[in-house]
Amino acid sequence: MKKGRMIRVFCLFVLLGLPLLGFKYSESNTTADSVSTESVQSVESSSLLSSSGLISSSNENGTSESVDSAASVMEAPKTTVSSEEFSQGKREPSIKATPAVEKFFITISNENYVLLEEIDGEQIQDNNEKYQKTFAAHETVADDGTQYYQLFSPEETIGYIDATSAEIVESQAGKLYPAKEQYASITSNDAKLFSEDFHEIGTTKDLVNRTFKIEGYYNHYDGKIYYVLKDSSDRLVGIIEASAIETTNDPSGKKHSVNDYYSVVKDDQKIFKNIELEELGTTTSIFEKTFNVKEWYYHFNGKKYYSLYDNTGTFTGIVEEESISKAGNQGGIWHQTNQYITITKNDWTIWNGFNFSKGSSTKNLYQRTYRVTGYYHHFNGAKYLSVYDSKGIWQGYLNEGGAQVVSSPGGLWYGTNQYVTITKNNWTIWSDFNFSKGSSTKNLYQRTYRVTGYYHHFNGSKYFSVYDSKGKWLGYLNKDGTQVVNNQGGKWNGTNQYITVTKNNWTIWKDFNFNKGSSTKGMYQRTYRVTGWYRHYNGSKYLSVYDNKGKWLGYLNEGAAQIVNNQGGKWNGTNQYITVTKNNWTIWKDFNFNKGSSTKGMYQRTYRVTGWYRHFNGAKYLSLYDNNGKWQGYLNEGGAAKASGAQGTGFSMNKSVLVIKNGYSIWSGFNWKEKARTNSLINKTYQVKWYYKHMNGSTYYSLYESNGKWFGYVNSGAVRERRGVAHYLGTSRQRVLNELNAHQNDRFYLGTPFRLAGFSNPEMFLVPNGVSSPYGPGMNCTGFVATVTRRSGGNLNRISGITSGVGGYVNAYNWRDALMRNTEYYSFSSIDALLKSGKAQKGDLIYLEAMFTDPFYDCHIGIFWGNRSNENRFWHQVIDGNKISHIYSGTRYSKVYLFPQD
Repeated sequence: MKKGRMIRVFCLFVLLGLPLLGFKYSESNTTADSVSTESVQSVESSSLLSSSGLISSSNENGTSESVDSAASVMEAPKTTVSSEEFSQGKREPSIKATPAVEKFFITISNENYVLLEEIDGEQIQDNNEKYQKTFAAHETVADDGTQYYQLFSPEETIGYIDATSAEIVESQAGKLYPAKEQYASITSNDAKLFSEDFHEIGTTKDLVNRTFKIEGYYNHYDGKIYYVLKDSSDRLVGIIEASAIETTNDPSGKKHSVNDYYSVVKDDQKIFKNIELEELGTTTSIFEKTFNVKEWYYHFNGKKYYSLYDNTGTFTGIVEEESISKAGNQGGIWHQTNQYITITKNDWTIWNGFNFSKGSSTKNLYQRTYRVTGYYHHFNGAKYLSVYDSKGIWQGYLNEGGAQVVSSPGGLWYGTNQYVTITKNNWTIWSDFNFSKGSSTKNLYQRTYRVTGYYHHFNGSKYFSVYDSKGKWLGYLNKDGTQVVNNQGGKWNGTNQYITVTKNNWTIWKDFNFNKGSSTKGMYQRTYRVTGWYRHYNGSKYLSVYDNKGKWLGYLNEGAAQIVNNQGGKWNGTNQYITVTKNNWTIWKDFNFNKGSSTKGMYQRTYRVTGWYRHFNGAKYLSLYDNNGKWQGYLNEGGAAKASGAQGTGFSMNKSVLVIKNGYSIWSGFNWKEKARTNSLINKTYQVKWYYKHMNGSTYYSLYESNGKWFGYVNSGAVRERRGVAHYLGTSRQRVLNELNAHQNDRFYLGTPFRLAGFSNPEMFLVPNGVSSPYGPGMNCTGFVATVTRRSGGNLNRISGITSGVGGYVNAYNWRDALMRNTEYYSFSSIDALLKSGKAQKGDLIYLEAMFTDPFYDCHIGIFWGNRSNENRFWHQVIDGNKISHIYSGTRYSKVYLFPQD
């Protein structure tokens, strides 16, 4: 009913509009059946859009006006399709009502839309590629009342689509689709830029490479995609065609690959570790340095960012554009300055360019002064100075390491100590290097003066800094006005005596020019021979010094030495302790070295040193006293080690000890502050890592607990060293191995049945296959270990005699208690941990502690039989007999103990 009403209303609308549209019927009596389908289609096509979507006509003024498409359509006769034609299956459209004639635009909004060639025609298979795209449309109503849109692109008719699959839009732009965190970098400099209503507002000329946020996009009627761009202040930049941008999900925008060089020009800017702008630091540490830029970004925030790489290709960081300046090459940018340098390297190269292919040696420039007008921080990490001579001739680029910046054109100061005689009587001696104030050499002529240093001036001359004999400075004199002399020392006076050097920072001179010498630092407190001396004109006495090999060392001012009575040298008092570390050296009674005694009886003992001598032979001798104050003699310091106190020097040790005596103190230090008493520590085990032979005659052990924590110092008399199982039981590892190796390929042990009975007679459990016994063969796990130990010479009473447990030496719990109390052992949480520890050796005992929470708990013991510490082999007695297998227990275990044989 509703569909019929709609058709009637539509027909009424058409009839009422015919006179207005100028519709004329044909004079012939034309029926609907006589109008061909082609004519209907022709009329419909003529009423639809041109490339702009409308047919235009010219008005009187020649301007283009849109003609209402409805008028065009209504001029055609109303077309219907006959029942006969429909029944014959023809594919002409079945339209009773004329199409709505108003032109509009739609965007396909149903992703699963159906596109038809005709309303009742075949479906066009387009893979739904027109989803979200914009088309011109005419509304058409089928005879069943269904509303369709006939779609047009600027070039062609597209087809028909159900109106429910589309959405009418306001303009040719189509629907604005929002974008999710997308950004666009503008790649074209001449693309058009549009306003929100698609009016052209300019081009991208000033926006190229910049990055903006994509607010959304349009699938325009013209077939192109247009993006709506906004800046970081959320202001509209404009609408731009997709071909003019490159999209990205990152606000940094497009990555621009380059290969340029830039120098850092600001020292307080941020450095970022990545383009997400995580801060790394500031440019302070890289200020003025040059880097390779491999890529840059024009960020959404409106700034350009450059990635810096050093000369090894290592990424340094990302900086803003304002922090850097582009360089023409690897040399970096020019930094202007005006300063002076003195060349300090005589074999470096001064370059003509930064391709480093042409240059010259600094040999002829060495110690000369030049002007620097600017510098470069090169990509290779070096700073290069642009060097000019006094005539303004450019010399080249010099690595700053080859020069020293000086404060004036005078150049670098070179210290010396020599004498000159003035040879010019009318030259000027200057007060400064401005050369504005000076005095004549007339009154200095032919006199001798001291020179303490000189300068190589920028003007090319060398100037001496001249002093008189009273130390008064006279000025700077060009060296060409002087002559250096070398005979100012005075008269030679022969002698034969010994001195000890008492100054460690004086100079021993090679001559009396005093410009060549060496420090007494290496001679300090040593003894030397003096063969003669000079009384210099400066008033000082200089000694001619020789070492014990007869080598002349130089001239030393007597104020740096003390004359001694013999070759022993000067006595140097002290108060310290040493431990004797050599057991076959000699401790001497005097420095004639003809009477002494061996250090054998003093070895590793501690003594007090009250003083020492540095002998003429080069050795240092210590004067030793024992704890009773008795002098022992002079000992070469190479035979002793310095100690921090009377306890002496610590000696490394790695042994376990058992506390066995009451009444001893545990000391927290050698200041004798008591930490504990041994009364409460009896039978406790500690690790000894160091021991000390104290000056009081006792030996002290440095104790550590099992967890590695230091415990204290104890007199060695309070403890007993814990050794291996073999030592404790009176045998050896080799005997145990010999016993087992002899039978590892026979049935002496292997295959012996397991014996399970009471412990009333331990001997019943010590019967391997290879031994005759009234009990017959049989062993438990402990009996096997006990049998091997006894046959290897071991004393089993060391097990049964110190425990109160039943079963004696055939009860594994008794072995555990006796060995943990008296021997070295290690504990592990698992068999795997034992094998990884590297501590197990063939023949060691392995004890697996019972899991006492289990209802039928039991322990197990056997012998490690691996050829390597990590080889999982075990010789043991189990329920199914004696065997060599991997390590296991018949019941669960809670801990693994390893008892080394030695």
